[in-house]
Amino acid sequence: MKVVIIGGGKVGSSLSYNLSNEQNDVTVIDYNAAALKRIQDTQDVMCIEGDGADASVQRDAGVNKAGLLIATTPYDELNILCCLIAKRLGVKRTVSRVRNPVYFKQMDLIKEDLGLSMVINPELITADEILRILMFPAAARVEVFAKGRMELVEHKLCENSILEDRSLADIYKRNKIQFLICAVERDGKIFIPSGDFILRAGDKINVAASHQNLETFFKTIGTLKNRVKTVMIVGGGKIAHYLAAYLLGIGMRVKIIESNYEKCKELAETFTKATIIHGDGTDQDLLNEEGIGEVDAFVALTGIDEENIIMSLYAKKNSDAKIITKINRDSYSDLASQMGLDCVVSPKNLTASGILSFVRSLDTSTGNNIDALYHIVGNKVEALEFRINSDNEKLIGIPLKSLKIKKNILICGILRKRDVIIPNGDDCIQRGDSVIVIAKDYHFSDIEDILD
Repeated sequence: MKVVIIGGGKVGSSLSYNLSNEQNDVTVIDYNAAALKRIQDTQDVMCIEGDGADASVQRDAGVNKAGLLIATTPYDELNILCCLIAKRLGVKRTVSRVRNPVYFKQMDLIKEDLGLSMVINPELITADEILRILMFPAAARVEVFAKGRMELVEHKLCENSILEDRSLADIYKRNKIQFLICAVERDGKIFIPSGDFILRAGDKINVAASHQNLETFFKTIGTLKNRVKTVMIVGGGKIAHYLAAYLLGIGMRVKIIESNYEKCKELAETFTKATIIHGDGTDQDLLNEEGIGEVDAFVALTGIDEENIIMSLYAKKNSDAKIITKINRDSYSDLASQMGLDCVVSPKNLTASGILSFVRSLDTSTGNNIDALYHIVGNKVEALEFRINSDNEKLIGIPLKSLKIKKNILICGILRKRDVIIPNGDDCIQRGDSVIVIAKDYHFSDIEDILD
């Protein structure tokens, strides 16, 4: 598919990289020559310097022949305008990044009038991710499928875990719980494990199950943590705005530390039940004064990755809090993990996953839609939810053990009406099911692609 991206910043460059790697014909438009050079030096995409809202620039990029235009500049109004112009020039579909809470709240009213196929809000997506983790503090990441009926959580095995030195087959036999360990990261290597795989301390495991079964599983292995009641947030930007609204709405106590006085005033007026502190979150004395040692969770959300890492490391050393760190640079994510910060969120990666899911759905030829796509295990593995809408004779009604599935592919869940099925070899896929697939080394747009 031909894709035009307007905006070569963090989100735009991440999208161009992922979409071009999936054999799409990608063109990036930006007025910043330096940003375009960084993309050109590392990616096989076409770059055009100019104003994305200029119809002549869009024509030069071939918008009239494109299947999709994605506007990801920092300015909501500009993104919407670029999409309107592209629609008039003949692009089939448009995606706009809209970050302003006021605008985003009204998008459902005018989305169709503006001709937008999709509206995405990186800050809201990130707040959603953080909320899921805070609701399940034993996990480093939580991804949801089928509107929350099934979850995929990441957890790091500690020393002397009861799972250490045991095979998965033995673990499943001893625990009469419906769950599946579907991906393991060990020393930088990724495994889609079979039953004879033996777990070690330090392994990052990804476990799929219903929420109730996950709670039972973590309780059984002794790592189910108390529910979060108090949260300290450093950084009062848009993510903090969405997150505070969520947390206060479910009765948590929230304290926000922000260095910009005007932002503090705005937050205090918006969230009267929250405690707003004007100060520097990197000041260790301030963190101590505000009770970092007593909070249940600490969330670093400033716009500077280095500051977020430093604050999180201090919180890790001086509290038992659940620590969540916002990082955008991929190289810093690996560094943070090496330092023991296992719960890292990246707005640009979350946004890219959301848009990639939409693009892959456009590519499907059988009508089996992709309802969700997540990048897990350091973005090296994909978890996809396919909705089975067709009577596919290659898949429907055939026991999974009889399907010739490619290597490093695992069907980890089948959602059928109200039932969550952790499948064995005798289970079959039926029309109307949602099927959760874990894939390493592949990029699928159709569930048929899992077959060898």
